[in-house]
Amino acid sequence: MSEVVTLFSNKRWKAVIDYRVEDGTKSLEHYFEEMSDLHLIIEHGPDWNLLIRCTVTLNRPDDGEEQNSVQKALRQDRTS
Repeated sequence: MSEVVTLFSNKRWKAVIDYRVEDGTKSLEHYFEEMSDLHLIIEHGPDWNLLIRCTVTLNRPDDGEEQNSVQKALRQDRTS
């Protein structure tokens, strides 16, 4: 089972939090701007004692391709 909690998908961070439930696992996706907001998300979510894992990634529309691209390396070389 998966639920997405999206207020603004352009937020900087994405957290996928897995909780133990009676029939297996429940995954929730949260988008947030500041890392310091994560503790509030966990505190207000389902019982944190049932938390299995929390995976936090940068919320990039390109899945990080731009970050590691050859074009970015070339731009950095030109500005150095």
